[in-house]
Amino acid sequence: MPIRDRSRGGARRFLGRALSVITAGYALAALASLALAVVGVNGLFGLEPDPFASIFAMLLAMPWFLLIDFGPAAVPELAAFAMLVLGMAVNLGILLGLRRLMRRGRGVL
Repeated sequence: MPIRDRSRGGARRFLGRALSVITAGYALAALASLALAVVGVNGLFGLEPDPFASIFAMLLAMPWFLLIDFGPAAVPELAAFAMLVLGMAVNLGILLGLRRLMRRGRGVL
């Protein structure tokens, strides 16, 4: 079995592909957690309302959600949901930027 050359270009391509998979996984997890938050908090589809249904969305919006949210009574519910979406969008933008850097060959490796 031949050994493949793991040059710097190969490492960049590998990291670019890995970041693509991670970015796609993060985007899918973010959409699923937002859907779960909407369904759980509002009690849709016959479920009882659960205030902790948005915990997964909060975790995916870290650390930006912590910078804005000062407590449960500090912001209205719609503003907290908007902060969740904004935090996830910032994280997704960071991942897309890193992926773009790796694909163009300007990565840190």
